[in-house]
Amino acid sequence: MTIDDETHITRTTSRRLAKGLVIVIGVMIAGAVIAITNWEHMHAVPPQSSKLKPKFDLSNPTSGHGSPVASSPAVATAKAPAAERPQADVTLTIQQGAAVQGSPDYEPDELTVTKGNTILVDNADMMPHTVTNGAGASDANSGKLFDTSIINGGEFKVIETTNVDAGSHPFYCTVHPYMTGTLVVK
Repeated sequence: MTIDDETHITRTTSRRLAKGLVIVIGVMIAGAVIAITNWEHMHAVPPQSSKLKPKFDLSNPTSGHGSPVASSPAVATAKAPAAERPQADVTLTIQQGAAVQGSPDYEPDELTVTKGNTILVDNADMMPHTVTNGAGASDANSGKLFDTSIINGGEFKVIETTNVDAGSHPFYCTVHPYMTGTLVVK
């Protein structure tokens, strides 16, 4: 509705506005009721991302993009049930819920090994994680000593420390950079 001195503006009546608000608020209330009544179930049984199947194989470096990705020579890729896990000198566990900032992430946070030891990195979380040397993504040496690449929930990888020099080496998760730890090689 316009008059001579106004530009064309679509207007609605207060009655139509009220009907629209009733519909929107009704849908929000229905969603809230469903969420509240199912809260305990949703909290106890979170979605299992490890069961989702990507369109490409994350463990295959040529999958999905055609060119191989350089991988760290210190990391052996492995997928197997717990009964088939290789013997390792020490285990580094990515704890369940580690993807939530502020939650415990790596266990232990400081891992001490002897040069030449093998480290079994076990992802007990449902989210994908990595163990990558460096202080963060901006570190120029990030991933040069060791990098597990993506470890999906419930899977594991092995890090060989034969070529890792003695000393203290910070590491982090490239997916969740707030997850940090330290590898001490003697």
